[in-house]
Amino acid sequence: MWKIILFLCSGIAIGLFFKLSERAKKFNSNLQLLGLVLLLGSMGISIGANPKIMSNLSSIGVQSFLYALFSVLFSAIIGLILIKLVKRGDA
Repeated sequence: MWKIILFLCSGIAIGLFFKLSERAKKFNSNLQLLGLVLLLGSMGISIGANPKIMSNLSSIGVQSFLYALFSVLFSAIIGLILIKLVKRGDA
């Protein structure tokens, strides 16, 4: 875990103290995209190779959908409540 934090902090420091050229930014962007594609691909392979997950895919899908639905729903409700509170304070 400490290695991840170390790399994250070193990346922040490099970004703060060294200005990258547009070419370097484009290369970094492409490198990040490649890393993301490899990560998602390896996760998909890992999930597909697990027979427990594959046999329970329908119930996992329903649970995932419900988690996403309630997350969006309650985020919207709390957002609306906060907007009303902020507007009431401005009046």
